[in-house]
Formats: sequence, C-alpha cells, structure tokens
Amino acid sequence: MQAVHFGAGSIGRGFIGDLLHDGGYDITFVENNDALNTQIKQYKGYDIWLIEKGYQRKFIPVANALSPVKDRALVVQKITEADLITTAVWADNLRHIAPLLLEGLQARRAAGKNRINIIVCENARFNGELLKKEIAALGEPDVDALAAFPSTAVDRMVLASTRNQQQSIDAGVDYELVIDKTKLIAPAAQPLPGAVYTDNLQQYMDRKLYIINGGHAWAGYMGHLQGYVTMQQIFADDALVDAIRQSMRETARLLSVIYGFSVAELDDYIRFVINRFRTPGVVDTVQRVCRSLIRKLSAGDRLTGPCLQCEEKGLPNDLLIKGIAAALRYNDPDDEQSVILHRFIADHDISRAISHFTGIQESSDLHNKIMKSYAAVDF
Repeated sequence: MQAVHFGAGSIGRGFIGDLLHDGGYDITFVENNDALNTQIKQYKGYDIWLIEKGYQRKFIPVANALSPVKDRALVVQKITEADLITTAVWADNLRHIAPLLLEGLQARRAAGKNRINIIVCENARFNGELLKKEIAALGEPDVDALAAFPSTAVDRMVLASTRNQQQSIDAGVDYELVIDKTKLIAPAAQPLPGAVYTDNLQQYMDRKLYIINGGHAWAGYMGHLQGYVTMQQIFADDALVDAIRQSMRETARLLSVIYGFSVAELDDYIRFVINRFRTPGVVDTVQRVCRSLIRKLSAGDRLTGPCLQCEEKGLPNDLLIKGIAAALRYNDPDDEQSVILHRFIADHDISRAISHFTGIQESSDLHNKIMKSYAAVDF
C-alpha cells in the first residue's frame, strides 16, 4: 500500500508517519524543507524517540521525500498511485497545498482511478471540510467525486529535536487520532490503523479542546498570577496541580452530561493529560501557553465554552470562573492580544470587557460571578 503525506513537520513525522508505517504503508512525504527532504532520502527514513520509554529509538522508513515545487510532476504521479493521502501542514497552509492536491486528484480521475480518502490531521475543528472548501474554491465542480475528506481530532506530544546530527522527533507514547467515519469512502473501513473511528466527532473535539487545551490554558493563567515562568514550575506545584485537576473535572462533568462519557473514562483521560504535562525533560513557557488570549476567552472556546454550558445546566463551574478571571488578569506587554484586552479595560471597564471578549451578557449571573472572581485577591 502507498500513502502520500503532506508535511514532514513534528506531527507529520512524529505522529502520522508513525501510524502510516505501523499500518504497512510505503510513505512518500511532500515537504517544502529541502534540507529535511535530503536527510530523509539519505537515511531512507527518520528517527523518533519515545519519551516515556527512556527515549527509545524507533526508525520510520520512508520511500521518498519530495518537494511540492521542484518535484511537482512526481508528486502528481504519486497521488495518482496512492491508496491513502494524509496531511499535517498546519490548517492555515491547507490553501497552499490545495492546487497541487487538485492536480493530483484530477490526474487520478483521468487515469480511471477511484476516489481516495484524504485524512486531514490539522489542529483545527472540522479540518476535512476546510481542505475540501479550499479545493472547491479552485473551480473544481465536483470535489466529492474525487475524494473523501473526513475530519479528525489529533493529539500527541511531539517535539522537534536533534540527535546524531539529524533532525528527529521526541514523541510521547500515548496518542489519539479520531476520524469521522461517516465521511470516509467506506464508513466501515479503517484505512489508518491505530486511529479511533466515530460517528460523533464533536464529542472528541470538545473533550480535547475543553480538557486538554482548556486545562493547559487554565494552568498557565493561574500559574502566571503566582509568578511562574515555565509550565514545569506550575506542574511541580502539587497544590496547583490539584486545582488544575479539579478544574478539568468541572469540564468532565459537563461532557459526561452532554455526551455520555463515563466519569471513570474521563478521570483516566484527565490523569493521562496531567501526566503528559508533567513529563520530565519537556520545557514549555507560560508565555507561550497564555498567548492568543482573546481567542481563548471567546465564546465557545476552551475557557468560556465549558463555563457557560455548566452555568446553563446548573453544574459546578467555580474553578472555570476563576480561570476566566485569571485570563482577564493576564498582562504581557509583549503579547499583542493581551495589550488589546488591557487597553479595552482601561478605556472602558472590566464589566464591559467581560461581555465584549466572552460574549457573556452584563445582566447575567455568570457575568457577576466573573466580576467577583476578578476582584478577589485570594486566587
């Protein structure tokens, strides 16, 4: 079996390439980084190092690594011959690969080949639809006749590293790739072994966004108030870790009510998340985790989304409220969105800022609770 994968970055090599290899595919990477392509071709693959296994080496063989510019004709040929196409190029870059993908898909059609699954492994909601829209925007009248575009939820800790004078990847052992099976060519098929196939992708996207991303953001904003600079300092503070865990449990109760996840299942998920954040040797900054403040406070996102839904359903949300208040207190003069938020507070007031950035109405009980938490000194 042959797979063409767009993007040889950390997720591409450290996660999707690993799954493709374990699934028995001969892998062709399509990558802009010529130096990385040269390295992969020289060694006929690349290394990943499994963090929790004492950085045990795992070699991933690769059939070829091609440039989308210099090797365009060969990429089109490989798409024509492929059994599966995958991507991990960052969601904003899907528009850049769409023309080449379309050329390859049209070549498949001209060669009499069947539709093909394109599994889009970007950290964006409904990522398959994003790529489909980019291809349709190029003027192809019947994109669905060329390929299927199942959306996914992607999660694995992957860190770029250099070992033995090669670009390599340090990867966590645990991972989750969830694929919307209803959008596959054959819903009963499992083209990528190691993935979870579901007919309700939304529940997995919300679980990741609210518990992993939300818990991480909550930790960053609360840790910033206590003067921590790295996430490792935060996750070395047992009292703060317990508070982080409890904030995640507020979200877990909500997900249990909405989607029927069992409490035990979500407790295991929270344990997995916190263990990941406490992985020895992994360094991350509070500043990086807390950036994009306005997006993270927006309605439906990782902080406001679960907090508001808990309020509507009468579920506990005291810690989620504290997280929003801590985010509103986050002040980094080097962060553009933080500067915008605090300029708004200075020009107006915190009450209007809460409604403006979260969408929570000033007349609501939840708005008043956030106001009180923001004013409190005992964070």
